[in-house]
Order: sequence, then C-alpha cells, then structure tokens
Amino acid sequence: MRRAALLIAALCAISSKEVTAETRVGRPMIIHRLSEMNLEIWTEQDPEWQTSLRKSVSALTFTAETPALVYPPAQMSWTIAPRLKFEPAELEDAARGVMYQMALHYRTLPPQELTPAQYGELSGYEATFQAEPHHIPIDVRVFFGHREGMPMVVMQAVTLKGKLAHVAEHVRRSWTHLRYLD
Repeated sequence: MRRAALLIAALCAISSKEVTAETRVGRPMIIHRLSEMNLEIWTEQDPEWQTSLRKSVSALTFTAETPALVYPPAQMSWTIAPRLKFEPAELEDAARGVMYQMALHYRTLPPQELTPAQYGELSGYEATFQAEPHHIPIDVRVFFGHREGMPMVVMQAVTLKGKLAHVAEHVRRSWTHLRYLD
C-alpha cells in the first residue's frame, strides 16, 4: 500500500510541472526536400508515413500515407504543376475549378463554400467534402494555393468519414511547414 502511495505522489509531482508551448517538445518530422517539385514537405516520423513521388506529363505528386495497421488510415498528397501560375485576382476561380475536378475524381458534388486559408508560405482556399469511392465513405480536405509568382500547389488529406479530426494534427504539422525551396 505504501509503494502505491509513493508512486501516486511521484506521478502527481511530475504532472504538476507547468507545460507551456515554449517547453513542449514537438514530435519529430521527416523533412523531404524535393528539388523536382521545388518544395519542402514535412511528414510524420513516428510512425513513419510511406512516401512516393509520381510524375505525369504536366504535374508532380508527392504522396504520404499511414503505415499498415495504423488507424485511421490516411493519405496526404501535394501536387504541383510547374507551368500553372495565377494572378491573385484569379485565385478563387482557379480554386473552384480545382475543387470541381477533385469532386469529379471522387464522383461526388463539389463543395459549395471555399474558405480562405494560409499554410506556410502559401495563400489560397480550402474546402472539405465527403465521398464514397468503392463504397467506402471518406472525408476529403483540399487546399489550393501558392506564394505569389510561384506555381500552384494542391494539398489533399483523405481519411475515413468522420475521422478527419483524428488526423487534423498530422495535417496541420505537415501543411504549416510547407515551403518553396528557392
């Protein structure tokens, strides 16, 4: 009984220390410097997300996904079309076009409302919508933006329906550190 009381007292002493944003140690991230995309992208280290880079005729896509047996399963992707640049006045219309294309890809209706957002150096618009590819309900969060004068980046996070909040911190930590290499 005495050992249990001492253990509880020790735990209380440890937990009584004040933890602030300045003293909190962040979880380690892997920093991918992708010269092909001219982007620096951060992904989770523990557990390490599986990554790949895919090139198409007009775009490059970097993908990160949770390892097997991690719940909820999630995937993030960053796509850049190096030749695709927009003036600030065209950005919202371009974002609507991207959201429409994303909705077509997932065979659902495009989101009606776009929200202005900023992640790292990029300013743009984001939206969240639901889809059901292959009869599996999912939530999709999409951001479309850029730093003025630089190519557009489309960032996407996908997970099971109702689980976006469970991966929100992973998305926040990754997206807020996105930056162009130059």
